[in-house]
Amino acid sequence: MPDSHSPPDRVKVVHLTSTHLADDARIFAKECSGLARAGYDVSLVIPDNRCLTDDGRPVRRQEVDIVALKRRPGLVGRLLRTTSAVVAAGLRLKGDVYHFHDPELIPAGLLLRLLGKRVIYDVHEDLPRDILTRTWIPKPLRPPIAAVAEAVEWLAGRTMSGVVAATPTITKRFPKHKTALVQNFALFTEFKGDGDPPFAERRGVAFAGTICADRCAVEMVDAMARVADPRAKMLLAGGVETAALKRAMEASPGWPRVEFRGRVDRAGVQKLLGESRVGLALYYPTQNYIDTQPVKLYEYMAAGIPVITADFPYHRGLIETHRCGLCVNCTDPDAIAQAIQWMFDHPEEAEAMGRRGREAVKAHFNWANEEARLMQLYDRVGPAYGMLQPGMMRSEMDGRP
Repeated sequence: MPDSHSPPDRVKVVHLTSTHLADDARIFAKECSGLARAGYDVSLVIPDNRCLTDDGRPVRRQEVDIVALKRRPGLVGRLLRTTSAVVAAGLRLKGDVYHFHDPELIPAGLLLRLLGKRVIYDVHEDLPRDILTRTWIPKPLRPPIAAVAEAVEWLAGRTMSGVVAATPTITKRFPKHKTALVQNFALFTEFKGDGDPPFAERRGVAFAGTICADRCAVEMVDAMARVADPRAKMLLAGGVETAALKRAMEASPGWPRVEFRGRVDRAGVQKLLGESRVGLALYYPTQNYIDTQPVKLYEYMAAGIPVITADFPYHRGLIETHRCGLCVNCTDPDAIAQAIQWMFDHPEEAEAMGRRGREAVKAHFNWANEEARLMQLYDRVGPAYGMLQPGMMRSEMDGRP
């Protein structure tokens, strides 16, 4: 593997993921880029065919070296070939701190600890609760598999140098002295809060993110057939979970009112939201979603558009406190359609909701606050174990001139 572009006098941080793509907002745009700005030498090892180069050299973006590997199709290919390739590439980079983002990389994290590396486990989701909702796992097997996952994460929490938890619920499952709560709030500077066309002329009903059944994919499309205002058009961006789900969405009477844009980059998300009058963040009422804090909710707010979201305690508290949207029964297409129609019938009130949401993100749900917590964890994981400070020469650490 070619050497990094950065000089060898800084703490070298290697982020590892076997599932995400190079434009992942949390991993790349927030964490990796933020660490690079703070003076760390950052590499991101990621399975993303879009970033492969003929000579195998890293792609340099925002002072981060992206080391791309071939993305293998299917679960087995990811768990076996992709995971081992990610770990091998990470080891070749000879990092000072390794920061991984997927539970299947926990064994690699344990190996890295045995090799004397400082390792951070970034827990994006409440894995044991998530497993209980995985429909591809036979129902009788879900509880024992969830119990095994909880035990493995328990071990990881006590073995790794540090843990990053994305929600307060996740934080409770890991040792307090090792864990930093780094919530996946919006990167406020990405969103300007205005768009083209002006708010009153917008027709878009936005959804940007992973498109899956338990995020109400079919219900959203069904709802579009029931929205009375003919101007309303769903702007749908993201990867569809399965071909069967795509077929079910296309069979819905609401599909002719959907503009499907597929996977888009961060600029594409910003453009989509700038064309939208409202954003949808809908979920089935399963335990893993009831406690979730979806980043799309904060991004809609940061973009200055009102939100329609699930009637869960956290979501309702957010909506009622900041008066920035509506809560609905997400499994009821009629309720979703009525909420969308309200946004078109009341443009001035909807625009005011969007303004209040944007102000709430600026004051309370801004990534800048979370980035500070991430840096504090790196300070603890690094200097506490004799690591280099960002920008500090190794000779300074050794006391040599």
